[in-house]
Amino acid sequence: MNRKAKNQNYRKESKINQVEWGEAGLQEKEVVGLKEKIKAASLPPYVKKQAFLEAERLRLISTASAEYGMVTTHIDWFLSLPWKKESCGEVDISKLEGILKEEFFGQEKVKENILQLFSVRKLKKDLKGIVLCFAGPAGTGKTSLGIALAKALDRKFVRVSVSGVRDEAEIKGTRSTFTEAFPGKIINAIKEAGCPNPLIMIENIDKMATESLKGDPATALTEALEPERNSNFFDHYLGLPYDLSDTIFVTTALVADEIPASLQDFVEIIEFSGFIEEEKLEIAKKFILPMLLKRHGLTDQDLRFTDGALKKVIRQYTVEAGIRSLQREMENICRRCARAKTSQVFSPFVVTVDNLEEYLGNPVYIPDIIPKKPEIGVAIGLAWTEAGGDLMLIEALKMKGNGQVISTGQLGEVMKESIQAAHSYVRSKAEILGINYDDFTSNDIHIHFPSGAIPKDGPSAGITVSLVIASVMSNKPIRNDLAMSGEVSLRGRLIPVAGVREKASAAHRVGIRIVIFPKGNEKNLLDLPDKIRNETKFIFVERIEEVLKLALLEPDETQKSIEEILRREIGKLVRSKNRRENKSKGKRKGSHSRIRGKRRIKQI
Repeated sequence: MNRKAKNQNYRKESKINQVEWGEAGLQEKEVVGLKEKIKAASLPPYVKKQAFLEAERLRLISTASAEYGMVTTHIDWFLSLPWKKESCGEVDISKLEGILKEEFFGQEKVKENILQLFSVRKLKKDLKGIVLCFAGPAGTGKTSLGIALAKALDRKFVRVSVSGVRDEAEIKGTRSTFTEAFPGKIINAIKEAGCPNPLIMIENIDKMATESLKGDPATALTEALEPERNSNFFDHYLGLPYDLSDTIFVTTALVADEIPASLQDFVEIIEFSGFIEEEKLEIAKKFILPMLLKRHGLTDQDLRFTDGALKKVIRQYTVEAGIRSLQREMENICRRCARAKTSQVFSPFVVTVDNLEEYLGNPVYIPDIIPKKPEIGVAIGLAWTEAGGDLMLIEALKMKGNGQVISTGQLGEVMKESIQAAHSYVRSKAEILGINYDDFTSNDIHIHFPSGAIPKDGPSAGITVSLVIASVMSNKPIRNDLAMSGEVSLRGRLIPVAGVREKASAAHRVGIRIVIFPKGNEKNLLDLPDKIRNETKFIFVERIEEVLKLALLEPDETQKSIEEILRREIGKLVRSKNRRENKSKGKRKGSHSRIRGKRRIKQI
């Protein structure tokens, strides 16, 4: 008996069994009902054909088998997905700009980049889809901007996380013939949106595996994102191509350099910077506080924050690039206020600088304090951090030795090289600076970067290190009302640095109103908020000699340096010790001569 005859006999036996068990009528009704749904659904012809074939398969399968449920679930996926294309109206750039400005505060360069990209798309209608990638620290508003963008474009918003994905099947699904088959994350997101043209945010693409034993999920994701191929995206579970060309994809990453190479080729990376203090303050007042009051059943009459209290929370209770910790601290106060409101006696909460510690306890972070007066070997540098920039007090000390340069403070290799370059340059200009050249060979210099538990690296401390070396070697104090950042070449030329916005914000935060930057950073002033730009005097220099002339002060003859005082006191101690020793020697000598005289008298 051939194979075809065996199959026919199996079908006859299956039908006989279904009639005997009373299943034939119910199963037939379900098959007919599914076919009616398929006919009524707005499915493309190739999808309808496949759905009808699946429905016919149900007639050959027992309702008690696991395969029966698998096939019906597969058909349900065909029916639940939005296959019909929907027309997307033209992008209204003015509306897009207005909503982004209203719904999202800060990140002006990011919003401008988005407006430029969609303006091009409006002018060039046959342009393929745009795949954006928001890269930046956590809490800087990547997801919030995605939600605002979806609202501005009248698109449904769906979030998908690919953090830790190691299996290609999580992106493209598994074949429907498997017992535990499932569709991929992309098709799941389309079903959740209920429309073929949503805005899908794929988060943490830098945290997905590039190669594993179960395929390459990063490469699989490119099939969904790449505009040239996503019109026929093939999900293994569906077994049919799905058109993703009308979908807008926005991806996010914490570190742009860690995005898989297969994805970097076609995503438009837009860098998010950390919020500075002024931006955090405005976000806290305009967005976070109203949201928390509504969430906790409070009104603006029940709880108020002064600007000083919010600044103290930002400076002394949170150190971050974003606003998540700030929101948590404010939420703690809202809970306390809600608890008090449910009691019989309640008075409105007004959080100020003076009573903030009653709500949040002792400050977690103690900010750096600038020197109260000019000192020898102490300069104020500026450092870029994700938390919005910080001060970096650099100290130097001269001591007797053999010309060594000692550096401490958990420094990276780049910063150690900057110290060596700065030392070599100052040493080469010893005569011009009025320094005895022999002092470099007869003294050691110890350069210390405080906060030794925090690793430090980067090419931006050369200007400050050169200044403190010149200060200790010439015994000239450094001005305490200015801060600086820049790198120095061996020839004394200043090299531009990054993070000007964050560094200028750090100086402004502590009350420093004079900041020195390399000449090449003059163009970065446009990135600063108007308040900082108007209240700070920026000095742009080309060579280190200009910095030394501006920052070094002449020694004050009326005030002795600590070294001179110590030297004088040590000299007094040495002289008094010598006098005591001389006196004791004289007394011993006189007593010996008297004893010898008595002996001579006795002998006579």
